[in-house]
Amino acid sequence: MNAAFLFDESFKNHACQHYHPERPERLDAVVEGLEKSKAWGPAYRVEPRPANDGELERVHDPGYVETTKKTLENRSGGNLDPDTFFSEGTRHAALCAAGGGIDLVTAVHERKAEWGWAIVRPPGHHASISAPGGFCIFNNIAVAAASLLAREDVERVAIFDWDVHHGNGTQDQFWDNPDLLFMSMHQWPHYPGSGLSDQIGGSQARGKTVNFPFPAGMRDGDFLAVIDDVLTPMLGSFRPDHILVSAGFDTHRNDPLSGMEATSECFGRMAARIKGLADEICKGRLTLFLEGGYDLDALTSSASFVVRGIDGTLEDHSITRESTPSSAGSEIIKSTLNEVVPHWPDIF
Repeated sequence: MNAAFLFDESFKNHACQHYHPERPERLDAVVEGLEKSKAWGPAYRVEPRPANDGELERVHDPGYVETTKKTLENRSGGNLDPDTFFSEGTRHAALCAAGGGIDLVTAVHERKAEWGWAIVRPPGHHASISAPGGFCIFNNIAVAAASLLAREDVERVAIFDWDVHHGNGTQDQFWDNPDLLFMSMHQWPHYPGSGLSDQIGGSQARGKTVNFPFPAGMRDGDFLAVIDDVLTPMLGSFRPDHILVSAGFDTHRNDPLSGMEATSECFGRMAARIKGLADEICKGRLTLFLEGGYDLDALTSSASFVVRGIDGTLEDHSITRESTPSSAGSEIIKSTLNEVVPHWPDIF
């Protein structure tokens, strides 16, 4: 398996002065999972480098970029909003998470690697056009997607967000872009309060935003059903040139910031399905970006399962109670399909 990883110790220098769930040890936990899966050693490594203003401004307001970079120069640290802290090491980490993410998707797209994973901090999917949020400063996956869409050999990109929190920043940045398909399944009601089924994109991109606002308690089968019943036919019709995943692991049953019931194996099974779609549709081009996930043991276990799912070593298990959708989950999927089906008449 030819994998590429974006990781650097400097991402751990983004550190709060007091306990915060978005802590440096999260990266160590993911790396431990990669080491257990034996993916870490032979992998292609992408060196982090700061994103420039032009790259950030593809998805962020120029004023926000300028003001945020200036604020992050304060070595004393502080907060950009009540949830989003910064420290002396944050400016470099945030810029390199975005810039390195561009180079990672470029490496995967140009087939220097079969697939990639940006193991970075701070996370990104809550950072909107002109505001931070939910521990996020710059929207790493959106910056990377915009860089792909700027290429002459890329027409369409898909982003699948399996974090427990709705990817509101990513949704906002591509709300009216018909060349990007954004799909998010998340807990609702929950932070940030957006992502209802009737949020389906702007006038130029109706049906290109797809949301599954699941209640707490959803299990493996609910998440897998979204991939099998909705993502698979949509990607088959949309035919993206690259698939990106906002890979948050706070949907895990042990995570302290959510009320979902996903197992570690679920993340592996989701990754296996998405890699299969990438192989079929876009020459295997798949890149993951770390978002949330705040239980360290769950991060380690889930990361190991993801690699096993992608490299094909995850055994197929027989259907269990957890691998079939719940009645509540099925109702949410049905509700979302009712909203988007008119804009996908050829596949549903």
